[in-house]
Amino acid sequence: MADRLAEIQEAIDRFQMDRARVLIDEELDENPSADAYYLASQAALSHGQRIEHLRAALELDPDFKAASDELAQIMPAPQKRPSEPAPDPATAPAEQVVTLASVGKRWLAIIIDGLIVGVMTLLLVSAGGAFATIEAAMLSGDPTMMSAAMSQLQNDVLALNFLVSAVYNVAFMTIFNGQTLGKIMLKLRVIKKNGRRIGILDAIIRNVFGYTISGMFLLGYIWAGFDREKQAWHDKLAGTVVISERALEQSA
Repeated sequence: MADRLAEIQEAIDRFQMDRARVLIDEELDENPSADAYYLASQAALSHGQRIEHLRAALELDPDFKAASDELAQIMPAPQKRPSEPAPDPATAPAEQVVTLASVGKRWLAIIIDGLIVGVMTLLLVSAGGAFATIEAAMLSGDPTMMSAAMSQLQNDVLALNFLVSAVYNVAFMTIFNGQTLGKIMLKLRVIKKNGRRIGILDAIIRNVFGYTISGMFLLGYIWAGFDREKQAWHDKLAGTVVISERALEQSA
């Protein structure tokens, strides 16, 4: 049914994957069309399931260009010599199950990244001689000089910490496909709501401008705990979601 297909597409666009899968199951039971299988691939729980649905769509409609292009993108033609042995299923990489990340794990990743950025900031401040200035002011015994030195140190640390955080988050998010060191440790990843990887502009909007907005009394971060898609304000601004990945267990 066209109405149900439109409803499935809307659920996927809103990243309401559980609802989309329920509707897909109903549609495939009643009308297993190429369009339905293609939408099923967009809401698939694993990489292997996505490929399976795309192939099913092409079996029903060999001229389905979107399914053909996407399958070619995720499964490029193998460049294997005839003499090469077939890969051992026991050692093949596990598929990934993708779900929205919990707010608790996201907070822990932020704390880990914050500690890393803090250490980097202190090292840079120390290398710049700021602590030597404080030491000299303390040795002088002049309260005015000590107060001025402490105020200058505070301003320098805040400005440098913002710069280091921006470079750290944007660089890691871009190079490591939506992950920082904290997110790598906790198997979290930032993606666009349509499932695509984020680009450098997305990373800048989310992790520089977005973090600044969310950081106002931490309201933007707290918002994620009540949001249906667990989006903080910086996610809403960049059109992203944070997902949790866990490897599927290999079948015995």
